[in-house]
Amino acid sequence: MRSTRALLLLCVVLVAYGAAPFPVRSDEPVFEPAPLRRIEVEGLRRTRETVVRDVIALQPGDIVTAAQVEIVEDDIVDTDLFADVSVITRRPPEAPGEVDLLITVREKWTLIPLPFFATDGSSFSGGLVLLESNLLGRNKQLITAAFAGSDGFRGFFAYADPSIRGGSWTGRASAATGDSERTNELPDGSRLRRFTIRRTSVAGGLGYRFSRAFRIDTGLRATTRDVNDFRAGIDDRPPEDGVFLEPNLTFRYDGSRPRGVLRVGPDVQGTSRLVLHGGDPGTDMGWEVTVQAGLSIPVPVPDRSRARLQVSGGVAELSPVDSRELSARDGFRTLPYQTSVADRWGGGAVFYDAPVLNPSWGSIVLTHYWEGGVFDADIHDRQFFGGPGGGFRVYLQEVAIPALGLDVAYNMVDPGVVFSFSLGMQM
Repeated sequence: MRSTRALLLLCVVLVAYGAAPFPVRSDEPVFEPAPLRRIEVEGLRRTRETVVRDVIALQPGDIVTAAQVEIVEDDIVDTDLFADVSVITRRPPEAPGEVDLLITVREKWTLIPLPFFATDGSSFSGGLVLLESNLLGRNKQLITAAFAGSDGFRGFFAYADPSIRGGSWTGRASAATGDSERTNELPDGSRLRRFTIRRTSVAGGLGYRFSRAFRIDTGLRATTRDVNDFRAGIDDRPPEDGVFLEPNLTFRYDGSRPRGVLRVGPDVQGTSRLVLHGGDPGTDMGWEVTVQAGLSIPVPVPDRSRARLQVSGGVAELSPVDSRELSARDGFRTLPYQTSVADRWGGGAVFYDAPVLNPSWGSIVLTHYWEGGVFDADIHDRQFFGGPGGGFRVYLQEVAIPALGLDVAYNMVDPGVVFSFSLGMQM
């Protein structure tokens, strides 16, 4: 009993130590709050200076504190446009009662071509993804891609504006077309269905940032699809063809802050969407509601590590074509890769992420986790899953891709090893 209490006390001390700020040397000068006189930005090459100024909440005349200087630096880092950011204060001799902010940045490489090739022995596909996260130096994102292979051709583009005209409104637009083969299975390998789909879609959305942490986004997607070569499994109902409209609404609270290459703090997101048959108003309406919440806290060993807790769940009444994949994302990596869909699901996971190498070009982070959950649908029994997993993430210091890496997970309920690849996931 005493050993158990000692272990609990040690855990509390470690968490408290990790969450506490690092001690400040007593011989460092104390920054006295003062009115802001002006902001100077150095080191820009492609990026417009207005991009940096638009993310800074301070204006000339505002009182500057040490905490606000840290917030300014974090907000600039959050744009993911810069490999290095430094924000210092300076007392001008001609106005000693005021303060200047000197911001020095080093830009990342933001135009990134990513060749792609994959095969499972019986089919193959390859192509190119082109990402530009600082279009024309204005902090606009553009992604284009084209793939071809034994399953046919696929292509898409997506455009996002995180700050329309430097304000709080955000915008996005996308389009996609192509053929793909879909297979849905249970964790024990039982096939639900298999089919080939040809789909073309266009979408747009508008959002608003109420604060740095809280925003709402709404959008509409129009899709035309043709399902063929349906092969029944447990499910013998082929998906419908036609034109479909999908309005959606998302809210997100992101109170996390960067700590090295990782982030710590709370993050909550909720999404709802409808799927309407555009050509047949009498057809049943599909819908989905999902919620996800996470909390990351700093851990002192090794330096700048973190512990993370995540829970998520959802309920839906959708065609298999419209259902989201559960697998290949945090909390569901023990499920078969890109084959799991459900009407109701819930899961949780605990993670430990540790930077182990920090060369000049970036960082390598090892991650270990345990997850577990349940999902079901009207056509099959409740399915449980869970087990351990691990992997790595590579953070590239000079390139504007948040992370890329590989995960290996083991499902202890229906024994099996699952591999998944991560690209561009926020850490």
